[in-house]
Amino acid sequence: MDANQNRREFKFVLPPHLADLLRARVAEVMVPDRGAEDGYPILSEYFDTDERSSYWQKQFGVENRRRVRSRVYGRRDGAIPPSAFVEVKHKLEGVTVKRRIAVELDELPRLSAGELPNHKGTPTPTDERVMAEIQDLVQTGGSKPVVQIRYHRYAFDSGPEGTIRITFDIDPRCRFRLIPLTPDDPDFELPLLDPGSALMEVKTIGPVPYWFRNLIGEYKLVPRSFSKYTAALEMYEFKGQTRVPARPAPAATTRLLRNPNPVDDKGRPIPPTTSALPRRARVPEPAKTGGIFRLIAQKLWALMVPAKAR
Repeated sequence: MDANQNRREFKFVLPPHLADLLRARVAEVMVPDRGAEDGYPILSEYFDTDERSSYWQKQFGVENRRRVRSRVYGRRDGAIPPSAFVEVKHKLEGVTVKRRIAVELDELPRLSAGELPNHKGTPTPTDERVMAEIQDLVQTGGSKPVVQIRYHRYAFDSGPEGTIRITFDIDPRCRFRLIPLTPDDPDFELPLLDPGSALMEVKTIGPVPYWFRNLIGEYKLVPRSFSKYTAALEMYEFKGQTRVPARPAPAATTRLLRNPNPVDDKGRPIPPTTSALPRRARVPEPAKTGGIFRLIAQKLWALMVPAKAR
């Protein structure tokens, strides 16, 4: 399927026990995209305005909305060479339209800074129209980088003349540290799905094949809306958690940080609680003597003994 074709998209969030299973079932019918049976990483930088206009348009169901993103492909082993694109993802009455231009990888920081990157190669009239659209969204509309997202994709495609494309995005993560994108960079610390879960996307320009409808019915899957960009904002930016939270101090350290000499609001020392007071040493009780009569008998005996001696 041509990446620039108009298509409808359906998304499914797969639990861990189904992610690998469904991918294997799809692989029985379709061939891997780009011949990459073990998939490939995708890194993207998403643009929006300071007011997050693109996000709110989606939340309010605006039927005609656009978003700019840059995208980087490539694997460290060289199986997929590095490449970079700038895209306009256009949602129009339920149909997704993606327009993209190829740029050199080192041109992407220019776009992040609000400048137009140079097109890779000789631009066609279509490329020039897309570049003008990007200029309108970035320089006039105020779109700027917000978040970067990485995931590992397994893609299956029906070919250039086909009508369906199915992808499995594994371990999507994001970061709000806006550094230049480099192919296969693993340094993304904020997860967007539960461990082991995956996002399955179905892109079609015609009816969904019968075999795939049967597969969905077999596992009782229900499509749902899921946007990686939206999830990143809602999970982290809106909650003020754009970094990995620091670990809490151990309990022993917390006890050491307490004030050893607490005082009240007037500066007077607060006495320790009863449980903190040292226990008093137990005073032994005096030995029992046997009573007053025994004491008198002992006195008389002491007087009689010396008398016998004399």
